[in-house]
Amino acid sequence: MRHLRLAATYLAIASLAVACSSPAASSSAASQGGQASQGAAASQPAASTAGGGGGGGGGGGANGSVTYQITGDYQASGELPFLAGGISTWIESAGGWVANFANQSGEGAVILINTQSAAGTPGQSFTFGDGKVVLVATSDPGSGFNCTFNLTKNDSSGTAGDLNCTDAIAVDDATAAQKHVQLTAHWEGHN
Repeated sequence: MRHLRLAATYLAIASLAVACSSPAASSSAASQGGQASQGAAASQPAASTAGGGGGGGGGGGANGSVTYQITGDYQASGELPFLAGGISTWIESAGGWVANFANQSGEGAVILINTQSAAGTPGQSFTFGDGKVVLVATSDPGSGFNCTFNLTKNDSSGTAGDLNCTDAIAVDDATAAQKHVQLTAHWEGHN
């Protein structure tokens, strides 16, 4: 039950981050704190796999993309393009991006990556939804998800990095059942 409450909490936080990130909140000024974080080596792009979940489809966009692989009780993998031009936003005061990845058609999976690192922000998060499950992973050590975010770029010019989660929870959209999953992702995006 603990993971379900945490997943719901982080989904709400991710939704608020999207709602609060307007083009007016962004800044094109250079960041003072865009230092790369130390962590795991970059992950390899995910290959499409057969399994319980659908792939993301899509592919690399002109402004970058995210590749991801979910394994365990639910399986999905794919690549989605970065949505630039005000849909994804650098927030200077929070020291990070609200980066959205999805097919322009609106079909398939949707991923939101929040790289905000300023004091008072909940830390980095990764939100995945495909109409079958919702998965929220966070850098918060108290979440129990065991996720490591490695930001190789996090400034007003773009975002890049990778993550590895060994104990994340995906929630089934139809039954609300918890699915224990592992997650790897690699992304790059710029306006």
